Amino acid sequence: MSRLENRIALVTGGAQGLGRAVARRLAAEGARVTIVDLNDDKGRECVDLIEADGGTAAFARANVAKREDISSAVEAATVDGRIDILVNAAQYFAMPKALELVSDKDWELSEATGPKASFRFMQTAYPALKASGSASVINFVSGSALGGMAFTAPYSAAKGAIQALTKVAANEWARHGIRVNAICPFALTDVQRDMIGTEWDNYTRTAAASPMKRGADPDSEIAPAVAFLASTDAAFVTGTVLHVDGGMTELSTVDYSESPGVFRAT
Repeated sequence: MSRLENRIALVTGGAQGLGRAVARRLAAEGARVTIVDLNDDKGRECVDLIEADGGTAAFARANVAKREDISSAVEAATVDGRIDILVNAAQYFAMPKALELVSDKDWELSEATGPKASFRFMQTAYPALKASGSASVINFVSGSALGGMAFTAPYSAAKGAIQALTKVAANEWARHGIRVNAICPFALTDVQRDMIGTEWDNYTRTAAASPMKRGADPDSEIAPAVAFLASTDAAFVTGTVLHVDGGMTELSTVDYSESPGVFRAT
């Protein structure tokens, strides 16, 4: 695959989880990828995997909550004055808890690594994105924000803000050939398991109750959707939220198959 050949890409949170799957897919389709993450070992491991598959990648260590780190990462990723693809996948996920128990730290970390980081990366990369002439920004949002998922106030608020930011930027930047879209995924990853901790069993039960009864595979189901939005196949797509969540957000998750009467499955 080479539909992203010679495209310059930057992926935040690209060392692990969904970000890693995205970084590998973009590289497999020909992009030169800079992986931005705090985890040195995982970041360099991802670079090694991409290079072993014949791709081109580099690692830029950065704390996405710090503007100075963001500036350095964007500078490291820029080639010939341009960035063609920016994927904002980084996001802190606070342990699920009731609204009244949410701490300032939970809120501030969610905001700093989510909407504030996405905003700063977009703002800092803007000259390089504009220089591309056909750039694509892909942000990550969540159905938890749209549905008001209980016990996820910091995360849901962060994702809701990112969705609004996506649409504003799409409106403002279309005239420069910069498309801005968001992807709304539902997947089960090791990173999520580590963040959620003791609530992991509840999360997997949510997946089992979803319309498709499972979470997505990051490599084969989430990353290809991001690559689509990054490519010229989506040249007339902007300001859109692409749901790759097995119907979690848009469809009812109530299973009536065991209910009596007219709801019984045939």
